[in-house]
Amino acid sequence: MDRKQLELEDERTMQKRYRRVVQEKAKRPIIHQASRNNFWTGTGLPKSPAMPFGALVGRVALRRPNDEILDGHGDFYIGETYAKLDGFYVFSWAAPVACTFFRGSRHHELCDDVAVIRAFEHRGNDIVDFHEERVCDEVPAQPFRKRTLTVPTAPNRRAILRPATPPRSAAQPSTSQPAADCPSAKPTTLRTTEAPARGATSLIPTQRSSPSATVPADLAAASAAPARTPSAAVQPKPPTSPRPAERAKHLAAPTMRAEALLRARLAAPRTKSLAPVLATLQPDQYDLVTVPAMDSMVIEGQPGTGKTIIASHRAAYLVSDDTPPENGLDGKVLLVGPTSGYSRHVRTVIERLTGGSERVLVLSLPELMLRILKMRQEPRGTISRSWQDVDKDLAMFVRAAVTRLRAKGRRPKPDEVYEYLRRNGSSEHPVARDPEWVDYLHRLPPVRDAFTLRAHTPLLAIIQWEVAKRRDLVGIEHIIVDEAQDVTPLEWLLLAAMNEAHAWTIVGDLNQRRSDHTCGSWSQILDLIAIPYGDPPIHRLERGYRSTRPILQFANRLLPAAERAVVALQEQGPEPIVEKCQPKGLDAALLRHLTRLQGAYPKGTAAIITADPKAVETTLRRAGWARSRSDPFIWQRSGREVTVAHPDTARGLEFDAVIVVEPADFPQNLGRQGPLYTALTRPNRELVVVHTKPLPDRLRKR
Repeated sequence: MDRKQLELEDERTMQKRYRRVVQEKAKRPIIHQASRNNFWTGTGLPKSPAMPFGALVGRVALRRPNDEILDGHGDFYIGETYAKLDGFYVFSWAAPVACTFFRGSRHHELCDDVAVIRAFEHRGNDIVDFHEERVCDEVPAQPFRKRTLTVPTAPNRRAILRPATPPRSAAQPSTSQPAADCPSAKPTTLRTTEAPARGATSLIPTQRSSPSATVPADLAAASAAPARTPSAAVQPKPPTSPRPAERAKHLAAPTMRAEALLRARLAAPRTKSLAPVLATLQPDQYDLVTVPAMDSMVIEGQPGTGKTIIASHRAAYLVSDDTPPENGLDGKVLLVGPTSGYSRHVRTVIERLTGGSERVLVLSLPELMLRILKMRQEPRGTISRSWQDVDKDLAMFVRAAVTRLRAKGRRPKPDEVYEYLRRNGSSEHPVARDPEWVDYLHRLPPVRDAFTLRAHTPLLAIIQWEVAKRRDLVGIEHIIVDEAQDVTPLEWLLLAAMNEAHAWTIVGDLNQRRSDHTCGSWSQILDLIAIPYGDPPIHRLERGYRSTRPILQFANRLLPAAERAVVALQEQGPEPIVEKCQPKGLDAALLRHLTRLQGAYPKGTAAIITADPKAVETTLRRAGWARSRSDPFIWQRSGREVTVAHPDTARGLEFDAVIVVEPADFPQNLGRQGPLYTALTRPNRELVVVHTKPLPDRLRKR
């Protein structure tokens, strides 16, 4: 067995020990010594901690031992949560010291001394490999310590008769020192404005539960910052002005870390759900994930640039017990996506990173509105039939109606507010005076019929929220909106009403807009939610990770000429296949390509994206495929699966191979092919286009 194999076995042993320790710690009962009240948890009792998965992410070796933080040792681990075992420190990925591993731009004091970074590759519960990077030339001969076997001493029977001496608590290392710029770290971000510098915080998580709960001795010494409570929020530190040299760094192109491991993961088959990518999280992504909770921002980028990775990991970071108090929050985080498929896709990674914390809600916009309305089934029809269905003025009319009805000493019900709108208030006090709006309100269907039409769901939801908020949706302090380009003005105002701390992370790509009734610029969105344009920085992600260069070059033909530049990590890959066939031969061509792709990617995922899913489903059914009982979008045959998706339901998802059927049938908006562009950029490895009708002009050009 060679040296690396021996080290790998040692890391596997440490992984098993770490998982056992953190899961046992999470199972410990919380000792509560206080009078019952419902101020802290709603029940008077502290909630049990979330159960962590317990995965080690990687390891960091320093150039020299550190006495103050590491008890004279020179290496430590990064994991999902803090632990100390067998003489090794494991610091959480959310703690400031993790910057040493992720190579972020807001540095910890240990960044100066980093020599080697080791990233772990997992398969299931086990570490199967590790990848090392040297950060500097000054590397110790043996950068990483080996675990030593400790044999407990035999018990002394006489000692049992003597009174036991209470053990002394070992003081935890203090890390309350200012972070230094790391000369070995490369520029990693494209920030347009400087984010607030991290304050001096402890490496050990600060206890954030009820102040009456008993804090374990090994954590008590680390609580340098006072625990925050719902009634006393910690004010973030003011931003520092970057020096000229620092500004230059932030304008440079993002660098990479763990490149070999990242490429291996990108080449691996896709899975049905998103998985944590902490081992390969890039420096610019880490910087955006760890922006303080009260700092709003906009993140934009082409498909596959890591927007959903940032959104999901940011949601977990904001509620982590290991996040510095000035960067976190006390309430809930709402992550909003476009479809139920997206929320299923993302929920897995968040549950893994948070241990299933109840403080993160992952919902699609339709799911959110159905929950507000206490509806189980989504209504039929289109999202909007006219601009008035989703216009911001409808929210103003709703609030005016609720105010007037309450002024009469009544507690109006949602149905009453809706009917009040239909009548346009009263003759003396109309809700709307503009003739166009008066006509629209009079044409609204009766409330019972409105519940069956998808176009009226946002209106009904905002009425319900203004009249009676759902208790399980109260306390949201930060909202992360993914695929933000598809949120309508009325939906933005609903989200703004739910956002109690008015903190936002807005993620999207305006080139993927699918409706003329959504906002055409970030400034319009920021105006709706009352944030001055230019106040939250707009971060542009440039590097594409998901799709290969040939796929992106083909799809980017749909974009304006100035926006077609491609920065793809995956340079090589099959050229997209475009096959024109006769109408009678479309089904045969579709099945032929599906069979070939499933043979080429036996362990991967495949999808058919079409504007007419029913026609494709009929073709599959005739060929012996059957719809899955667990997922209405998945079809199965002989142990193989394929996803059949409308371009709306494909948003935010990814597959190894995708067949796009009849591009000419995909809807357009304002002359742009947003839905088609989204469909063409879903594959990771291979794209096939089959059609009988002429392709859009830009796709025919070479």
